[in-house]
This record gives sequence, structure tokens and C-alpha cells, in this order.
Amino acid sequence: MAVTSNNEGKKWIQASLAVACIFLGYIIISFLEKMSEWLLLESKIPYYFVISQALGVIIGLVAYVTVLKNPVSSVFLSDVYQEMVKVVWPDKNQTWKYTVIIMISVTIMGFVFGFFDFGANFLLGLINK
Repeated sequence: MAVTSNNEGKKWIQASLAVACIFLGYIIISFLEKMSEWLLLESKIPYYFVISQALGVIIGLVAYVTVLKNPVSSVFLSDVYQEMVKVVWPDKNQTWKYTVIIMISVTIMGFVFGFFDFGANFLLGLINK
């Protein structure tokens, strides 16, 4: 089990929250661009592109500040970080072994379902004739 300082935990929480809020801003901007295409808002609202960009950035910043200032969410994210530190991740050999097992299992199940699908189609073809 790795021992981490409280500052390191806060650093990772803030960094991951910043990435999530940047992603939220990107989603808002993309959504507003699609709304512009569908409703022709660029011709109806002056400076629509600038407004949509600013709105996405503002929503991302507000979400970041709101989550950081909320004590309930801060405690929750801190608890999540403390639990993630305890996780034991598989090494390279285990990952390869499990990947091969999953690929073989999926292939076998694909053949089984394909066999049942072929049989059902064959039987339904006999019934429909």
C-alpha cells in the first residue's frame, strides 16, 4: 500500500476535476454549435460563436469552483482518492493473460451464438416454406 501525503491527493483531485470540467466545457461548446446548425442561430444572434465559446468556458469554470468549494463533494473526492490509492493494479503479465482469456472466450461465445442463429434461421426457413 502506498503512503501518500494530503497535498499529493489534493493535487490529483484538482487535476482530474480540472480535466473533467474542461471536458464539460467542450461538450457545452459542441452542443451549442450543433444547436446553431439546427436552428440557424448564427444568423439570428450576433457574435453567436463568441458567446457559445464564452458560455462553455464559464460553465466549466463555475463547475470547477462549485465542486471545489462544496465540502460534501470535496470529502467525497478525497475518499475516492484514498480508496484508489489502495487498489492493486495487475502487472503486464496478468494483463496479457486476462486479455488472451477474454479474446478466446468472446470468440468461442461468438461461434456458439452464430451456431444458434444459423440453426434458428434454418428452422424458421423450414416453417415458412
